[in-house]
Amino acid sequence: MSAQNEFPKATQIEIVSLEAMEQPVLRQGVAYWRTLRGTRAFPSRDDIRLRDLSSLLKHVVFVKVLDDANDFLLKVVGDEVARCYRAPLINRRMSEIAVDLPYSVTRWSALYRKVALSGEPLAVCVKVGGEKAELNFTHSATVCLPFGVTDDRVDHLVTFGQHFSRIDA
Repeated sequence: MSAQNEFPKATQIEIVSLEAMEQPVLRQGVAYWRTLRGTRAFPSRDDIRLRDLSSLLKHVVFVKVLDDANDFLLKVVGDEVARCYRAPLINRRMSEIAVDLPYSVTRWSALYRKVALSGEPLAVCVKVGGEKAELNFTHSATVCLPFGVTDDRVDHLVTFGQHFSRIDA
């Protein structure tokens, strides 16, 4: 196997601007979030209408922020996202999922915490390394968007993600 086809020893995470995300699913998710947000810092989770997201639901995760952003409950997990991880995710706390997916939970908890505490959306591109045994993909692009009833506290997060499997990238 040539060096260009090997997985990196460590997972590589690149934070990118929302505008740099090329995937239509992510761009649609961000546009929807911005529409809901209007002039507020972020929209409320109650503003979401699932019928508005019908074409994006397989790519979505609805996350409830718990314990001052020290834990997170995955309330809804789209089919594509669920297939990408080698453990059940729906209606589980990250602290529970950590038993099955320690590398992934460490990464996602840090990203979720950053968005929950800052109130700022975050877009990342990931090239899987050390945790490849936990996953059914090699690359992903995800946006994590804050939601809250008031402009000073994030109580939910919504992610839109696309996952890819490729040996040559």
